[in-house]
Amino acid sequence: MKNIIGLFISCFLTLGLFAGNVEKVFTFSQVRIGQNGVYQSVTLDHTMLAGLNGEPMLPYHQVAMMLPPGEKAISISIVGESLTMIPGTFDLFPQQYMQPVSKGPDGKFIKNEAVYHSTANYPVTSTGHLINSYLNGYAFALSTFTPVIYNPAQKSVSYYRKVTVHITTQPDPTAALALKNLTTSANALKRVRLFAQNPEMMNQYPMKDAPKTNYQILIITPAQFQGGFQNLVNYYNSKCMASQIATTESIGAMAGQDLQEKIRNYIIQEYQNNGIEQVILGGDVEFIPYRGFYCYVISGSGYEDYNIPADIYYSSLDGNWNTNGDNKWGEPGEDDLLPELSVGRMSFSNAAEQANMVHKSVSYQGSPVVEDMKKPFLVSEFLYDPPLTYGSDYLELLVNEHSDNGYTTHGIPSAQNNIVRLYDTTGYNWSVGQLLSGINSGKSFIHHCGHANATYMMRLSNWDITNANFSQVDGVTHNYQLMYTHGCICGAFDESDCIAELCTSISNFLVGGVFNSRYGWFDQGTTEGPSAHLHREFISALYNQNPDSAIAELGSAHTMSKIKTAPWIGLPGEFEPGAQRWCHYDCNVLGDPALKVWIDNPPVGSQEMSVAFNFSVSPNPCKGFVTVSCSLVNNSDVTMTVMTAMGQQLISRDYALQLPGVHSYAFDASALTPGIYYLRLKTKSGSAVKKLMVAR
Repeated sequence: MKNIIGLFISCFLTLGLFAGNVEKVFTFSQVRIGQNGVYQSVTLDHTMLAGLNGEPMLPYHQVAMMLPPGEKAISISIVGESLTMIPGTFDLFPQQYMQPVSKGPDGKFIKNEAVYHSTANYPVTSTGHLINSYLNGYAFALSTFTPVIYNPAQKSVSYYRKVTVHITTQPDPTAALALKNLTTSANALKRVRLFAQNPEMMNQYPMKDAPKTNYQILIITPAQFQGGFQNLVNYYNSKCMASQIATTESIGAMAGQDLQEKIRNYIIQEYQNNGIEQVILGGDVEFIPYRGFYCYVISGSGYEDYNIPADIYYSSLDGNWNTNGDNKWGEPGEDDLLPELSVGRMSFSNAAEQANMVHKSVSYQGSPVVEDMKKPFLVSEFLYDPPLTYGSDYLELLVNEHSDNGYTTHGIPSAQNNIVRLYDTTGYNWSVGQLLSGINSGKSFIHHCGHANATYMMRLSNWDITNANFSQVDGVTHNYQLMYTHGCICGAFDESDCIAELCTSISNFLVGGVFNSRYGWFDQGTTEGPSAHLHREFISALYNQNPDSAIAELGSAHTMSKIKTAPWIGLPGEFEPGAQRWCHYDCNVLGDPALKVWIDNPPVGSQEMSVAFNFSVSPNPCKGFVTVSCSLVNNSDVTMTVMTAMGQQLISRDYALQLPGVHSYAFDASALTPGIYYLRLKTKSGSAVKKLMVAR
């Protein structure tokens, strides 16, 4: 099959520039009018308000359309039908500057008066920026469009009830080379299918053979720490999640201008050859260097950073992130916004910290305190005034399903969880004592929206991060916990040491989380913002009630949040000045990315599944004959099926009317190619699935 993909690449490299066309129809019917002081807002189905700074905010719809294999998008246009006038007059609210969470509002109100007095229809161009990106080998055009026409002088608003988006494509060498990243991973293909607005296009792509050797988790660490990961390797192997360790010393022989590029090239090699899905970067920056990214945000006098610690460099595998070879990594047009796999950094500096992190990951997953699984902890602070805004305005969008701000997310089900809130309110600010008491009484996942810096988070300073302060969060009395925060710079792992590193490296408290290595950002005057957007999509990935859409692992949920958010980087006012891009870069996982997150009704993912009853598989891994044993309570037919990761049935056996008791069934797996399979046992009581690993 590699030859077939090579033939695809060869064909596209030699084709002339023959233009193609991909199109999709979107319809709009629901109009919502909002009031913001003396200004109004207009939103439509699945649209987000956005605009250029100081200019009218309009409702934009995202575009995430899959392109034919080996092609890129060269232009985007829309054709509107059934133009409808909205009754009334409208002075649309002007887009204000994005602001870092730690800075609060800038106190300025910006409005481009020339635009608001214009007699011409607005906007001149109805589409956002067009971005080409690639997800697991599949080419995507990312952008946005508005179906609305605004006449500022007349204060009139109209919208198209039907919009057809046309994307013109042509063969492209970069898109052809991206085909090397096609995968057989069921998890990756699920992400691609969920993300594409035209998933039927997947049928045009070539199929890739399963790798001859297959493992899921790659651990990269210096040789001195290799042995310290053995317990984690053993745990994942026991769950049929094969893992391998590669030392930085051995990776040093790879091609690349520096160790960062050599590590990335090795990850690409293992992804393409062995189908890895998760990468653990084992060590702080002195052992596993980071790639510093560039981003600029137009806000006041502007915010600029040439050195944003961004581990997405290791998870998004197309291109090299610096096409022109200057000192600005990740500039628009050099980026790869859609990660192929999940990356997390276990940021330890010595063997003791490593041992703590490995122990917490194994204990959290293998010996959880079940009573703590349904106890999310929402912690918010006063953010700014005026307008009076609290972090709770953002965190409440994590609870239950919401379609606010133009996208639908699945939140934490309030009916099935004991959600504890610690919120600042008017005239009341919570204390550190209340926070510690809440944490030590047992929680599952802390969700925080408030101020932070490299040594300060949730009103805690570095000196507060001690085992004594978190004495009950020891993995026995109460579960180790996870955290997601909008706070600025608290995850700056290039510091020595940031507060998030301390929280994850001590014996107690956090097993991992998602933190910002630089600023978190919010949108003044709304409940939307880049940090909140990523957080909502992260929660939606974990709590999706559809088992085909739910994600179980910390890193995979983080990856999905970036994939789902990527099209919005094409919004006017985002592509170049990029607060959403900034968060795309600086939002990182600290901890084990393969960690299964315990929540209410843990979703089915790559972990072992057992729903109706238990059964055993021996030996596992196997090379020849396999014995499956189960205990039946009632008379029942039994069906045993062996499937590929794609759901293709390879072996099926039916056993009619089995009596109650213990039964064993054997089959020969020697004809199966080494790799990972699923074995399903179906009885009158239901069905259960386990992973089956076939070894060489």
